[in-house]
Amino acid sequence: MSEPPGRVNGLGLDLKPRCAPVCRAMRSLAAALLAFASAASAQGLDRDTLLTDAPAVPAVGTVRVSGAGVATEKSDSSSSSFTGSIGWTPIANLHADVGAYFQSGAQGPAARVRYQLLNQFSHGLDLAAGVRFKTVGFHPDDGEVEFLLAAGRRFGRFEVVLNGVFGVETGGENGKDLEAKAFAGWRFSDSVRAGIDSRLQAEVENEDQIAPPIGRPAVPTGRDYDLTAGPSIAWMVTRTIQVQALVGVAQPKKTDVTSPVGVVYASIDF
Repeated sequence: MSEPPGRVNGLGLDLKPRCAPVCRAMRSLAAALLAFASAASAQGLDRDTLLTDAPAVPAVGTVRVSGAGVATEKSDSSSSSFTGSIGWTPIANLHADVGAYFQSGAQGPAARVRYQLLNQFSHGLDLAAGVRFKTVGFHPDDGEVEFLLAAGRRFGRFEVVLNGVFGVETGGENGKDLEAKAFAGWRFSDSVRAGIDSRLQAEVENEDQIAPPIGRPAVPTGRDYDLTAGPSIAWMVTRTIQVQALVGVAQPKKTDVTSPVGVVYASIDF
């Protein structure tokens, strides 16, 4: 005589009530892991590269201290500069930092505020807008206010970041310049990433230019743009400490020189 469904050797087997809590727990765990993986996939885009601004901001409450050094060669001498900053994310999506720039003959403070408009997990793209003030602009003798837009996305292990920057001189001057920055890299692991970083800065209006007298040719003063580009590598030493390095080429403005350049950067979160 056959057993009715749900019974074996006269014993009833009702697995649904016992399985339901376990199944719900497994589904919740899977959802949590998926959310964690998605969040982790965006990690790294909240940190500036050596030449580009990050399209995302750190988590709420994060205090980030960073510093960078640049060494290159101008027309007849070597040149180095140093920058340092401290930033804080007081509320979600908003990050502000203050710092200083040091170079022989030009130094001064700088400040930047960024607000993240989109994130990759919800919108498919990281996007941030911001404004930066610095007392050393495209021309070392003039300050500058910059308006920036940064976008970025991760495609698996491949990362792309693009920046557009518009700068206006302060102090009564009306000089203007444009910047385009780009980074493309491959994440070999959670802690190591390598890629190509670049920055092109060009003047679109210069009030300091004086027209030569009639009948006299203009005296060449070198290129009117500034270009830095090269391969870079980033290493997350710990969960909160990152170091980056770049070795590439530089074409400084107002010169006809193409020279090697080295950039190092470190940041730590608290």
